Amino acid sequence: MTLSESICPLRPLLLEGSRGPLVGLYRPPAGHMAPLGDMLVVPAFAEEMNRCRSMVTLQALALAERGIGTLVLDPHGTGDSSGEFEEGDWATWRDDLRRGIAWLRTHGHGCRALLGVRLGALMAAELAADDAGIDRLLLWMPVLAGKAYWTQFLRIRIAAEMGTPDGVKSTDELRQRSIRGEAVEASGYPVGAALARQLDTLVMPDGDRLKGKAVAWFDVAANADATPSRASAKLADDWRAKGVQIGVAQVTGPLFWQVHERAVAPQLIDAATAAVLAWPVSAPAPQPSTSMAFPALNIAMAREYPLSFRCGDAELAGIVHRGAADAVLGVVIVVAGGPQYRVGAHRQFVSLGRLFASHGYPVMRFDLRGMGDSTGEHLGYHQSRADIRAAIDEFMRQVPGLRQVALFGECESASGILFYASQDPRVRQIALANTWVRTDEVQAEAILKHYYIDRLRSREFWRHVITGGFDVGASFRSLVGVVRGYWRGRKAKRQAIPDNGLADFDRLPLPAKTAEGLRRFRGPVLLLMSGRDLIAREFDEVTRTHDAWKGLLADPRVRRKDIADADHTFSKPEAKAEAQQTLVDWMAHAVADAAGQRR
Repeated sequence: MTLSESICPLRPLLLEGSRGPLVGLYRPPAGHMAPLGDMLVVPAFAEEMNRCRSMVTLQALALAERGIGTLVLDPHGTGDSSGEFEEGDWATWRDDLRRGIAWLRTHGHGCRALLGVRLGALMAAELAADDAGIDRLLLWMPVLAGKAYWTQFLRIRIAAEMGTPDGVKSTDELRQRSIRGEAVEASGYPVGAALARQLDTLVMPDGDRLKGKAVAWFDVAANADATPSRASAKLADDWRAKGVQIGVAQVTGPLFWQVHERAVAPQLIDAATAAVLAWPVSAPAPQPSTSMAFPALNIAMAREYPLSFRCGDAELAGIVHRGAADAVLGVVIVVAGGPQYRVGAHRQFVSLGRLFASHGYPVMRFDLRGMGDSTGEHLGYHQSRADIRAAIDEFMRQVPGLRQVALFGECESASGILFYASQDPRVRQIALANTWVRTDEVQAEAILKHYYIDRLRSREFWRHVITGGFDVGASFRSLVGVVRGYWRGRKAKRQAIPDNGLADFDRLPLPAKTAEGLRRFRGPVLLLMSGRDLIAREFDEVTRTHDAWKGLLADPRVRRKDIADADHTFSKPEAKAEAQQTLVDWMAHAVADAAGQRR
């Protein structure tokens, strides 16, 4: 799949929402405009929005090349838009998306088509049922009923607390909290009571309300032998019988909305694009009798605003939070690896950016090449130096008073920062959360020390052994593989760094390369560590036992903060608040220390 990214420029915009500014990214059609006009994207829910974002970008690029523009609009409390996720509700989100439709009809090329992703597919069908001007629907892996979906979402919370004495044991218990008016948190997303009640009542519209409209429905399966669900087939047959022009197809690819690594499904992009181009659009869709116009807000007046900038041949998407007018030190947040984009897991980077800005520090958040809304080839953290430099360059153009920046990153992006920081004199200090130093050998050592030993001490483990509920053979084979990896790692520690310690930086093994990056950078460093995270434990093992790390963490410029009950992304509200306050306090202390040294 070849995409001419340079001819599909991104147009960031802010729209006025009923409860605050909404961030939108409009990718106009390239060259000749197709008769269909533009398409609005109705995004997926919560963390699925993160995991689907790169796929939405690929689809937008494919459509733009064929003359179809797309608008990705974040409803209130989601993505980069104003508000908190807990404030969101179904009616507000629907109103926000209607504003996106109205903007395309008054400032774009019209809007008669929607792309709905997962739970967003249900919302898209609702919008089409209520809007005579929407007569085309592209649906990806549609959720058919909100109640079942909400139950699955709540199970994330139950799984996370499994084994804890006071952990939640059932979805009914969480539903009762919603009934009492409490917000229910799962996977770092606090869902308000109103939205929780609404999710339990959502169902796809009856086919009578979609009569005459064209629907292209796509499911993705990991293998070609998978069969569509009976519920999907039944609903499609019902719609077809009631006059909906529906085509249902299944393509093979990764379940990208579920996995914890960045994954794309090219077959879905190709099939969906072909289906859209096959829609008959000779006659214009009937327009609604009234359509409000929502012009874009003035970005120059906004406290935070979207932008795009170049990195080589790629176009990167970012957000700037304005700080104090006289600020000379800003913060660049580098997105982690996996399926994340600039908002971060459970919007943690949105809230962190706003917190920094409230203390006077301007902030830039951005997507690396090939991630989120940015174009270009996905190269990963090992080759993120050009992206970071381009982001700092653009940040200083946007905030001319800046003289230095602090870099913050988590996991893989923390490692990417270590590869870059010493090469740019504008980088004054760095903060690293749960730095990624994993190799197969490092992982094997951490598993051996923090998994197998704990299991041998567990009464539950021995109960399974005694009762026969344990596959001894498979576990033994797994253990052998782990032990072999462990011994390879022990050997690598003795061979990692040449005698002069100045070998080609990029050829160093990851544990040695991260150590060398820290050694070369001479500014203040904060290590932010989670107590319940295997990646953090791997970092501890490497820094404790690897020759390249000897003495590095004892340097007075390096500070460390451990948050005992935090998982990898600080998803619990208490852990998130403590981590973010630690970062703000560290910034203030570093600035005060620098001022004292100048005196």
